[in-house]
Amino acid sequence: MTINQAERAYRAWPILTNRAAEGRTITYGELGTLLGIHHRAIRYVLGLIQDYCLEEKLPPLTILIVNQGGKPGAGFIAYDVDKLEEGEAFVRSYNWNAIPNPFAFAADGTMYEDIVTELAGNPSSAADIMRMVKTRGIAQSLFRDALLRAYQYRCAFTDISFIHALEACHITPWAICKPQERLDVRNGLLLNSVHHKLFDQGLVTVTKDYRIWYVDPELKDGPYTEYDLLLSKRLHGKAMKMPISSSILPAHAYIERSHQFHEWQQHLPE
Repeated sequence: MTINQAERAYRAWPILTNRAAEGRTITYGELGTLLGIHHRAIRYVLGLIQDYCLEEKLPPLTILIVNQGGKPGAGFIAYDVDKLEEGEAFVRSYNWNAIPNPFAFAADGTMYEDIVTELAGNPSSAADIMRMVKTRGIAQSLFRDALLRAYQYRCAFTDISFIHALEACHITPWAICKPQERLDVRNGLLLNSVHHKLFDQGLVTVTKDYRIWYVDPELKDGPYTEYDLLLSKRLHGKAMKMPISSSILPAHAYIERSHQFHEWQQHLPE
């Protein structure tokens, strides 16, 4: 049986926000009992909630779940562990009632993995899914997981497969996308964190024939270190790694809008 961690997160969310309002923590065992699951499985639920809070730049809600020693578990990364009292105060003072449950899409049993599968295989579903999930944090998580699947867990530029270093890069930036475009995997590239930042800054792009293009191939803006060259000049003109299906190739319309946004026209081949 497949376990629906998003549905569990949906049920855990009000428990944690109520504890925040009451100024109390909760142990892994207590939360497990309330959710009807073993306390060792709580970390999977908390991972979803922690990722959401990080993405949305919210207070570290999962700081309230503590072990027998009164401390968050080893998987807690949402706040400086040397400043736990400060983090807890931040959580307790926040108006959590102003935020709808971000996991409401799973209330009816909808599986997170089923949504990812749909996005990765059927880009036209992006609009309906965006209306269902609503929040940016969950949408970003779904988008990344769909791109991980689409690119077989490898960076489209470097073939890096360290999963924690791989990020979902929007070709046309999120800020200027229509809602239905924000979850369209044809508007995405799976990139390592360095190339993601370079892409977002307009220093590297892809051409419409899917080649990697660097803004300074003649190295006029140096000096460059050897590592700089590996990430820029030596990739210039090379073919990017393609997704598993031609139906989810980066769409030319998104690439063109990205080029316009970053004023790439003067740097691209005729």
